[in-house]
Formats: sequence, C-alpha cells, structure tokens
Amino acid sequence: MDGKIAATSQQYPLKMASLGVEALVNFAKTGAKPSGYKDTGVTLVTDKAQTGVDSQNSAYGAANCWGTK
Repeated sequence: MDGKIAATSQQYPLKMASLGVEALVNFAKTGAKPSGYKDTGVTLVTDKAQTGVDSQNSAYGAANCWGTK
C-alpha cells in the first residue's frame, strides 16, 4: 500500500487448506488418493492497473489475503 512493491500475485491459503483437508478426509473414508490439479485461485494485486490485465487494488488484496475470495 505504501508503493514499495509495484505488484504481487496473491494466493489463498484458506482455500488451499480446505481443499487439502477435504482430500485427506476423502482418502481416510475411501482410500482414494487425490490426483490432478486443483486451482485455488490467484489474483494480481496492483494499484497501477494495466489495460487488458485483470487485477485488484491493494485495498482488495489486504481485505482478501487469507482467502475470502
């Protein structure tokens, strides 16, 4: 927010954790191992948006950094 970083990619640890726990519970119940790719989301956070590039500002990033997305 103070301009020291021009942009960052924001991931969502609560989403990652919930999917991990879900996979673990499913494995415990069924023995099925998780496979493939799970997209937990990523957002470009910058206060200097560029045309044609999806992004959110730093206020959004601060409010959603743990995964309320």
